[in-house]
Amino acid sequence: MSLTAKQQQVLDAYLKCDMNKAHAARLLGIARSSVRIHIQAIEKKGEAPWLSGAPIPDHLNQVKTTVQYDGAGNVIQEWKRLVPGASELEDFVEGLCERVKGKGKVSKRRPRKSDSNETLFEIDIFDPHVGMYADERETLDADYDCDIAARRMVEAVEELASRARRPKKVVLVFGGDCLHSDNRSNKTELSGNVLDVDTRYQRVIRYLIAAARDCVEIAAQVAESVDVVVLRGNHSWHSEAWLAQVLDAYYHDCPNVEIKINESPRSQMTWGDNLIVWAHGDRIPANKWPNIIAAEFAREWGATRHRYLRCGHIHSQKTIAPVIVQEQSGIIVEFCPALCPSDSWHTESGYVGNQRGASAVEYHLTKGRTTSHFYVV
Repeated sequence: MSLTAKQQQVLDAYLKCDMNKAHAARLLGIARSSVRIHIQAIEKKGEAPWLSGAPIPDHLNQVKTTVQYDGAGNVIQEWKRLVPGASELEDFVEGLCERVKGKGKVSKRRPRKSDSNETLFEIDIFDPHVGMYADERETLDADYDCDIAARRMVEAVEELASRARRPKKVVLVFGGDCLHSDNRSNKTELSGNVLDVDTRYQRVIRYLIAAARDCVEIAAQVAESVDVVVLRGNHSWHSEAWLAQVLDAYYHDCPNVEIKINESPRSQMTWGDNLIVWAHGDRIPANKWPNIIAAEFAREWGATRHRYLRCGHIHSQKTIAPVIVQEQSGIIVEFCPALCPSDSWHTESGYVGNQRGASAVEYHLTKGRTTSHFYVV
């Protein structure tokens, strides 16, 4: 399997710089991450001279290797640790979609005189990190695993839904990083941070799907209809895309449940005079959001008086409001709490002491946000 011209150029520079990615990047005038990506592609093709010549199957990814050399520096043998790639996991989820399609049954709420046609109730479940392992003795925070995470999601929705005053609609937001990792490599895909994770991926995703299903059923008991928003996070964005597909298949025949399938990393809803936008919250500085929302949802921005952005990711609560953008009325940017405790990486990096929980907001059709609710772990 031959290398492309660019891959050959990167390989030559990498070897010239004694296999130092930073030095090779400076020599080539490209980013270090670009060198890393090219080296991974070279290794996958079996063209890396520091490894054996055996190529890696397309459906697998190499996460670790042990190489034995002879005295001249030649490879004698190699032990590769391979894990399923995205295509195999996608096949698993597609099969799951077929098995559950149309099986979801949610009873419609019976009408009462106290029903409100002017109220929207939003429940935000950000950063549950199902699949994360945490040991209180190591993190000085709390134990955490699949069972605790899934139970905490359901308990949060139960508590917050109990405060809803029979709204017209509930928006249930799964705000990204629903899973701690997208695969069994125990690393984040983009940054490569090492995670403490349950590597039984199929078991983890079943926990998440079951918890998400229970959350939807609870939300449907308090409102005439339920919209479900699934955002893609930075830990498990493949899995969040698949979660939306599975839920959409499961509730295919439920007229009072709608799963918002959105290719964009952001989702929005207009409720009367309210523009509500949801995003995971990574990569973009907080002070950039007003300009982004005003440009991306210009029509909705111009047609509304009250504007809100709800984010997660930073695992703590933060409010920036209101921000004036080009002499127009502003937008309230809020960062919601996370359900998960600190893992070893966050503890070692000093990201500790944040309040764990979830939140909910009540919106009036014309008056904007009227009430905020919090669930504290």
